[in-house]
Amino acid sequence: MPNNRIAFQGEPGAYSEEALFLLRPDAVSVPCREFRDVVSATQEGRADFGLLPIENSLVGSIATNYDLIADSGLPIVGEVVSPVHHCLLAIRGSTRDALRRVLSHPVALAQCERFLSQLAQAEVVAFYDTAGAAAEVARRNDPGLGAVAGALAARRYGLEILVERIEDEPHNQTRFLLIARQASPPDAQVPAKTTLRLRLPHRPGTLAHALTPFAEAGLNLTKLESRPDRAAAWQYLFYLDVEGRIHDPAMQRVLAALRAQGAEITLLGDYPRFAAHATKGGRGG
Repeated sequence: MPNNRIAFQGEPGAYSEEALFLLRPDAVSVPCREFRDVVSATQEGRADFGLLPIENSLVGSIATNYDLIADSGLPIVGEVVSPVHHCLLAIRGSTRDALRRVLSHPVALAQCERFLSQLAQAEVVAFYDTAGAAAEVARRNDPGLGAVAGALAARRYGLEILVERIEDEPHNQTRFLLIARQASPPDAQVPAKTTLRLRLPHRPGTLAHALTPFAEAGLNLTKLESRPDRAAAWQYLFYLDVEGRIHDPAMQRVLAALRAQGAEITLLGDYPRFAAHATKGGRGG
């Protein structure tokens, strides 16, 4: 059996499904209702991998997914950064002026507020999912009903794209992390990234001291995220993305310095960095 089943959160045609085809054009997508269902599908073998959004260039971090990954014990084995381009969709034969209601997820609607304000005749209605909104438009077959979703959703449900790229900000991107049951260290010739979780002693200056070894080693920190430590009220865990491999000498020196400071270190993944220019693009499904 090909090792290419990837679980994602959302209906078929969701932006997460677009992202997994960017990462693996030959993937077999496995839709899941919730983020935790993506983890369960991967743990139980119903999928070979799981894809979870971790941050958006406009909205920020999806911080709870850091906790899901850390608690699952599933290693991060890859990443992908996917552009988010919203489209106005409707059934074939409809027009922009014919729309009376437009459905989508509240975040997508907020990201297209400027465009949607021009549809004075249409009521904007929040829906649970962008691709789910597209599916609802196709199911109801009503020329007065539209959806804000991606181009893949249009192809999935046989809808017409009335207007492309209706988002207010053109540089809307989401970064996803790929998890698996087994780690697969990146090729030594491929630029890599390491994700760590730190539990630091609860005293003044520990975070500043913990970051110093990275700077001294010349390692680039690309992400720092704090999350509540559920084992101790008002204490925090720190998630870090670092350019480099866990076995690089510089990284090993940093880890030794952190342990000497009393840090508890959890490796969440050592994986290839995503390079947008290396992708072959998605597919229509």
